[in-house]
Amino acid sequence: MSKKIILVIAALIVLVISCSLLLTGCPWQQASLYGIKVVGDSNGGAFAVYENELGGLIYAQKISPDGEAMWGEQGVLLGSSNSKAYSFFNFEIISDGSGGAIVAWPEYPEKLHPSSYLARIDAEGNTVWQRGFVYFNQMISDSSGGAIIAFDYNIGGADITGNDQKDLLLVRVDAKGDYPWGLQGVIVPRGKYQDNTLQMASDGSGGIIVVWEELQYPPEAKPGEAISTGRIFTQKVTSQGELVWGDGVLLYTTPENTYAESPQVISDGYDGALVIWQQMYSGRIEGASPEAQMMDIFVQKVDADGNVLWQESGLPLEINKNAGNAFPTQPLAVSDGSAGVIIIWRDSRDKTGIYAQKVDFNGTVSWQAGGIQVSSTSLNPRPQIISGGFGEALMAYSFQEDWKTLNVQKLDGNGQTVWSGNGVSVTEDGFAGYSISSDGQGGLILAWGVGKGVFSSEKAYIQRVSADGKLLWNGDGVRLNP
Repeated sequence: MSKKIILVIAALIVLVISCSLLLTGCPWQQASLYGIKVVGDSNGGAFAVYENELGGLIYAQKISPDGEAMWGEQGVLLGSSNSKAYSFFNFEIISDGSGGAIVAWPEYPEKLHPSSYLARIDAEGNTVWQRGFVYFNQMISDSSGGAIIAFDYNIGGADITGNDQKDLLLVRVDAKGDYPWGLQGVIVPRGKYQDNTLQMASDGSGGIIVVWEELQYPPEAKPGEAISTGRIFTQKVTSQGELVWGDGVLLYTTPENTYAESPQVISDGYDGALVIWQQMYSGRIEGASPEAQMMDIFVQKVDADGNVLWQESGLPLEINKNAGNAFPTQPLAVSDGSAGVIIIWRDSRDKTGIYAQKVDFNGTVSWQAGGIQVSSTSLNPRPQIISGGFGEALMAYSFQEDWKTLNVQKLDGNGQTVWSGNGVSVTEDGFAGYSISSDGQGGLILAWGVGKGVFSSEKAYIQRVSADGKLLWNGDGVRLNP
C-alpha cells in the first residue's frame, strides 16, 4: 500500500474520530449555521455575514450602534451555496465607507467547480451591484469604496514534486462595480507557492502589499520526497495596478534545519510594510540550547521603495532567550498606529498562555524582554487581534479547553492589560467560531456561533464591547438568525 493511500486513510480516521468527539463540523452534519464574519462601520455599528446552514442561504445584516438590526429580521438575502461543500471559511465582508458593505461569498455548482460572488449593499440594504468571480482567497478595502480581491491562479498544472504552479491574481472592483485593473486583474508571479500562506494589507494609498511563503526544491528532489526550504517574499501593487518591487522582495531564507510559518503583513502607514513570521527548528531540541533559541518570531520592515531596513534575516524577538523554554507559536500582528507593530502569540512557559510584544518604528523591542503575559488560557485559545487605536490592541480568545468561555482583552500602549484578570467574558455558553472588528470608538464588536461545537452552530450572536469593557447590546448579544 502506498504512503499516499495510508495518509488518506489516516486522515479519514482522524476526521471520523474528531467528528464523533465534537459532534460537529462533519461533512454529513446538516441544519447548522456557518461562516460568521463581522466588520465595524467605524461609528459603533457593524455589518455581519453568515450562512444559515450547511449549503444554505447567505445573509448580510447591519447592526446600529444601539444594537438594532437594520436590514430586516434575518438580514439581506445574498444568495446560496451548495450542500456538498463547506463555505464557512470563505466569507469576507468590509465596510464601503458610506454606510454600506461589500460582501464576498462562494457558491459551488453541482460539479464542484469553485465560483464566487461579490456584492455591494448600500446603507438601506439594497444591492448596488453584484459581480461573479472564479474564486477568492482574501479581500480588503481599496480605500475608495471598492475592494481588492486576491486568489490563486493555476498557470500550468503540477510540477515533478506534485505542487501546482500557482500565481497570484489581484482584481480590483471600484465603488461603481468597474474594474480599474481590467477584468483579468494583475498577476503576481510566485514560483513554488506554499498553500495558505498568502496575506495582504493596504499600502495606505489605494494599493496593496502582499506576502507569501515559497517552497524551494533542491535539484535532487524526487516526487513525494521533496525537502522544502521556506522563503518569504513580498510585493507591492500601486492603486494603478503596477508591480513596483521588481520580481518581489526576498525577506527571509530559512537557516539549516529550520522552516518558517505564519507570515503576516501590516502597513507601516507610509506606503511600506512590516512583515512578521515564526521560525521553527526541525531537529531535536534540548533545554535552553542554541537550537531552542532558534524557535522565535521575527519582524522585518520594508520601505515604500522595497528596501529592507532591519537585519538581513529579520529582527528576532528573542523569546526563548529571555523566557526559557517558551516555544512561541501562531503569531498574529496589528499596527500600533505609529509605524510599529504589536504581536501576540501562544507559548508554553509555566502554563500555556497568550503573550505580547511591541516593536516600534525604529525596530526597538519595547516591552518586557520575552513578552508580557496577556492571559493564562486554554491549550487551544484560538486568539484574534485587531488594532484599538491610540497605540492599543484588542483581542479575543477561548479561556477554557472546551471552548465554553469567549473572553476579550485590551492592551494599552505600555503593554498593560486594561481589563482586569483574564479580560471580559462575552459568553460562557460555548462558541463555534467567531470574528472580531473594531467599533471605531476604542471598543470592539464580536460575532460568534453557539450550539454544536467547534465548527458549526445553531445560533449566531453579535455583541459590542465598549472601550471600558462593558457589554452594550442586550447582555447576551443581538441574535443574527432569529
